[in-house]
Amino acid sequence: MPNSSPATDNPTLAQLLQRRSCWPLTTPAPSADELGLILDAAARAPDHAGLVPWRMTLLQGDARHALLQRVLSHPQAQSEAVQSMRGKYTSKLTTAPVVLVLHAHIQDHPKAPEFEQLLAAGGAYTNVLNAAFALGYGAFWSSTPGALGQLLHSVLGLGPNDRMLGLLNLGTRVNPLVPVRRVARDTYVSEWRGG
Repeated sequence: MPNSSPATDNPTLAQLLQRRSCWPLTTPAPSADELGLILDAAARAPDHAGLVPWRMTLLQGDARHALLQRVLSHPQAQSEAVQSMRGKYTSKLTTAPVVLVLHAHIQDHPKAPEFEQLLAAGGAYTNVLNAAFALGYGAFWSSTPGALGQLLHSVLGLGPNDRMLGLLNLGTRVNPLVPVRRVARDTYVSEWRGG
């Protein structure tokens, strides 16, 4: 088999090597069972001390618009700077049929400092991205622009130990999946040979 390789012989690896972020996203959304599997993938992330620091607030249907209205009517959202971001906030919170507000709950632990808990949360969200792609859906993880992160923190009633880590949108790709050119491996890998 001259064309055989670990990537072509292993469909899971082949799919992982094709994954890319997709925007915009539309309906249909993942079914309830599919969404459950996507969210369950988060629990496979490495998690030193078993603290489960990743948190996700799930928004679907009218809940997306309701949260947007709560954000835009918040007293801290009445500045000109925030109001000028209305269109961007609307796009981030309502374009995709499923929106996950990502945050990490940080706990004091002698063996798992904050940076490890944040890395664990990032691993959990990456698993969600990969699971959505494996089921044929598009996903897009983005930051919360301007004051959106602070507003979401307040509107959702998060505490002082919670860190906002962005938004993850899920849905069906609008555009065909176009491969992106990835950086060469030697850009991020160097081998130390002990010399």
